[in-house]
Amino acid sequence: MYYQNFYANLKDEEISRSIIAEGFDPMHYTNGPGDIYPPHKHPETKLLAFLSGSMDVVVGEEKFHCVRGDKLVIAGNVTHSARVGNDGCTFFWSEKLM
Repeated sequence: MYYQNFYANLKDEEISRSIIAEGFDPMHYTNGPGDIYPPHKHPETKLLAFLSGSMDVVVGEEKFHCVRGDKLVIAGNVTHSARVGNDGCTFFWSEKLM
């Protein structure tokens, strides 16, 4: 599920606390421009919270252009891939079995 501007008015620390409150353990990641995550899937549900830059994420047949403040939740066992935008991307990444 894609939530545009979900965290729009929150500081990074507040975003992290919100993710923890949902039962996830956020890890801080930064990718360089053009980095690619090839198609893959795993049993865990993934939560991504975008802090800066951008990333185009394909989940199943849907494509999402994710930027600061956006939240993307990818159900377990769903194929997904991503390409980082021209300015790189910093985000919180976390997974948990649902």
